[in-house]
Amino acid sequence: MKNFKLLSLLLIISLFVCLLPAYALAVDDPVVTASSAIVMDMDTGDVLYEKDSDRPVSAGTLVTLMTALLVGDAIDQNTITPDDAVTASDSFRYNLTDGASTAGIQPGERLSVSDLLYCAALASAADACNVLAEYVGGSTGAFVDSMNARAQQLGCTATSFLNADGVEPAGRTTARDLAVIARALTGSAAARTPFSAVSYSVPATDMTETRTLTNSNALLDEASPLYYSNAYGFRNAALTDGGCAMVAAATYDEIDVAAVVIGCPDSDARFNDARTLFDWVFDNFSYRTILSSTENLTTLPVAMGDPGTVGVRCEDAVSIILPKEQDLGQVEYRPVYQYEQEHTTLQAPLEAGQYLGEVTAYLDGVERGSARLVAASSVDISRLEYLRGQWEAMTQNESVRQLITILIVILGIYLLLVIFYRIQRVRHVRSLRRARKDRAIARSQQEIQWLDIPEDVDEDAGVGYFQNGQTYDDYPPEDEYDDYDQ
Repeated sequence: MKNFKLLSLLLIISLFVCLLPAYALAVDDPVVTASSAIVMDMDTGDVLYEKDSDRPVSAGTLVTLMTALLVGDAIDQNTITPDDAVTASDSFRYNLTDGASTAGIQPGERLSVSDLLYCAALASAADACNVLAEYVGGSTGAFVDSMNARAQQLGCTATSFLNADGVEPAGRTTARDLAVIARALTGSAAARTPFSAVSYSVPATDMTETRTLTNSNALLDEASPLYYSNAYGFRNAALTDGGCAMVAAATYDEIDVAAVVIGCPDSDARFNDARTLFDWVFDNFSYRTILSSTENLTTLPVAMGDPGTVGVRCEDAVSIILPKEQDLGQVEYRPVYQYEQEHTTLQAPLEAGQYLGEVTAYLDGVERGSARLVAASSVDISRLEYLRGQWEAMTQNESVRQLITILIVILGIYLLLVIFYRIQRVRHVRSLRRARKDRAIARSQQEIQWLDIPEDVDEDAGVGYFQNGQTYDDYPPEDEYDDYDQ
């Protein structure tokens, strides 16, 4: 009895496990020391892993990510250039404390925008950040306002910056918002590149010798046991209420992700956590095509088309990062066609590649991608169907329908007259034939009467003739032959 109960329990557990999605069974969550963490796909913004990622923490020197992003935006918009020479004002040190990290910039010193970016990225130089803020924003206050506006634009609803240099109090943020900022940063080569350098030498100026800057990001240092060959940038920091933290990015086999870890117990732990998250992604995920540009998604009827249908495909393929064991049969496609929105029908002619609408792909009820829908092939117009369509369109007009009705009535009357004429003609022809026949019969009877010789006529009596029932011995007078002939 006990064995039977145990077997029943095992069967129930097995059934429950079988009902779970395959990807949920195939991918176990990574183990990290961070109290707050997130992994985000840099291409799509999809979150692949998170752990208390919305917990607010101090921004600290991670503020430099947003500072560099705004400078990169200005470069990309051609407002400034990396080679612009910037003169440090007398006020750029307005909030620097004794413990603030700096590049030793002096008031009146001239450095290029590019050199200042490297100082901010590699040394968390607060003085370089303030010089850049004044140059790009006109003032540090205006620049900070732009930082917060940019954060809101990116969707960082839990982020608020107080300065551009990271000197505490610098503001508040979350692991999720930092990943979003890092994703935006990858879109600007000018802003991203300095965070990828292992070291950089700032050329000497008329006030300072050459500065050699070294990146403290151990993931980029080949000499470090914490080196990670697939990592390419961003920075680490020590937050006043978030412990050791870092924002890192790595790419492998076309997968590009950012990992944010906050609240790690020590400096090495943050690098190890980032490595763990990267390995977890690269081992368990891959790009999967959820919308193909080579296979037809469906087939649509085409009015007046030859042929009468057209294949529909995506203009561009859509691939997203999914667990390698993910069953793509769970993807749901929701197309929206232009002709349906316009309350019309899809009509020929169509050109291959012609825009037809949009399609959105959903996985487990979550939108995962979209693409434009186009015609897979050309469809010519059918002459027969075209004429039929023109006729149907024409008959929808009330005046035309009335005219057609009148013409049909006239045609009907004409046909009746033709039929009546044909009947009368047939009757007339028959009457003529009957009259001819009667005349022919009468003539025949008359001829028979002339030729009818009575039996009592004596053939030896001589030649005579018979007329009007009487027999004559002699021929009739010559003037009577005419009557006979008649």
